[in-house]
Amino acid sequence: MSSVANNGVSMPQPIAGLTTACLKNIGFVLTDFDDTLTLEGKLPDQTLSALYRLQEAGIHVIPVTGGCAGWSDMMTRILPVSGVITEGGGVFMTRSSGSVNYQYFHDEASMRVEQAAILTMVEPRLKRFEALRLTKDQAYRLTDVAIDYAQDVQPPAEQEKEMLLAELRSLGLNAKASSIHINICQKGVDKYAMANKILSEKYGLSPEQQKVNVLYVGDAPNDESMFAQFPISVGVANIAPHLPVLTHKPAYITQGKGGLGFAELAEILLDAQN
Repeated sequence: MSSVANNGVSMPQPIAGLTTACLKNIGFVLTDFDDTLTLEGKLPDQTLSALYRLQEAGIHVIPVTGGCAGWSDMMTRILPVSGVITEGGGVFMTRSSGSVNYQYFHDEASMRVEQAAILTMVEPRLKRFEALRLTKDQAYRLTDVAIDYAQDVQPPAEQEKEMLLAELRSLGLNAKASSIHINICQKGVDKYAMANKILSEKYGLSPEQQKVNVLYVGDAPNDESMFAQFPISVGVANIAPHLPVLTHKPAYITQGKGGLGFAELAEILLDAQN
């Protein structure tokens, strides 16, 4: 599914290489949100149209985001999606009869206690990195801690991000970088862990079925656990700068960036389903 660069490292193929045989069995599209469905912080009309068309075709779309629970509650309520995995795998939200239901990776009380402990470890260390700060949505997070390095921090504080990320990992914390944040999740929690839990428990998909019925789309290093587990995986074009540091890369890559790349992929997927 991938080409090999001059240095021998396997690289993603253009999505034109996705075959009808590969795509006709896809019943689930799991996708990152920021810079995968969005483009420059906005949701393009082509992307929203693609989400509606996928829903009408009977394909379950589930955003899998490091975004906060407050933001994901809104997404669950208004977007044509089957649910939202939020806070890097901490919570799964679904809409039923107008209400939104929350399913925590572990029990809610213990996850809130652990989140407070992580915050106690992280906040003092931020004082040594003047460019970095807790995200403005930290108050709306239920399970994780997020640090802004490229959302409201401009220009992006790349060097400070890498330094703090290394320090957090040296402390044994489960810290990963998205395209805009450092997300510190609880031990054992990541995008794939919750995705596997939901796909198996809610939808009854075996590990073998997940490999042929699920397509994943992402744009950043914190999508790596998903690229590793789902063979039918796609990176939108803006993942390109991150490819050299990824051990597990997407199998395919779009021409368009962000939400335009997602819409490009959706068109090919919908054609294959007809």
